[in-house]
Amino acid sequence: MTQIGSLLKKYRLDQGKTQAKFVGHIISRSFYSKIEKNMYQISVNDLMNLLNYNDIDLIDFLIKLNHKHLLSKNIIFQQRKLMELAYYNADVNQMLKIKKIIDKSTLPEKNKQQQILILEAFIELTKIYGKPNIALRKKLKTKVFSIPNFNQTKFMLYCNSMRFYSLADNKVIAKKLIIKYKNSKELNIQKNLLSIVINILIFSIEQNQWNNINFFITFATQIPTIPDLFFYKNVITFFIYLIKYIKEKNSQFLKKCDLIIENIKFSGMSNYAVELNKFKNKYQ
Repeated sequence: MTQIGSLLKKYRLDQGKTQAKFVGHIISRSFYSKIEKNMYQISVNDLMNLLNYNDIDLIDFLIKLNHKHLLSKNIIFQQRKLMELAYYNADVNQMLKIKKIIDKSTLPEKNKQQQILILEAFIELTKIYGKPNIALRKKLKTKVFSIPNFNQTKFMLYCNSMRFYSLADNKVIAKKLIIKYKNSKELNIQKNLLSIVINILIFSIEQNQWNNINFFITFATQIPTIPDLFFYKNVITFFIYLIKYIKEKNSQFLKKCDLIIENIKFSGMSNYAVELNKFKNKYQ
């Protein structure tokens, strides 16, 4: 099985580059050296930045990893990380590339269709002005409730299809999930719950509906801020300050929103920062 570090090294040598020239300012050369030796793992975000920086096609790279030797669970995890990153960057073209990756992967057909459904939900969510895909939205809602327990797949499907439910229904579903899983220490569950809270806050702002909003804010603020949850907590704080501004019209809250936007921008998620700024400007 080809490992990521070994494959990156092959691409680097084929391009005749030193390690320092190959990584630029994306990661440190010393850290990258350990990645090439397959001692450390590279994050999905850094990998994509590295491939883009060196004009390496993402699909070709992943195909050369020889996925048939990887466990299906690992393939699914990597594909979903790519989906999330493309969605946060509002990059539909990247999502379409990921769809090709899924098609060419060695996942069982059932898993492929499930992955594509999740990806199509991400694409549908990027439609701000386009015509909604009613059939897809109905399919997503049916799929969510056909899965018996809220496993990782069901969580992700629900998060991606929340906009297709009424705010009242979302609050009922989200509250039940929070009550059931609020004490979980599992990182993925905490991320899912915080993502759900973010959506609840967005919908509440859009509809100017504040019923039971404090339940979700209180839950989110009680989750400890750790590096893996920093982005989610940052975004939730942004929406909390925006809600305070809408209610009190105190410009100090807008300044705090701007600080968070700048923080997200400089952390490398400039497209997401732009979308947050657009959202904020609607309510100034």
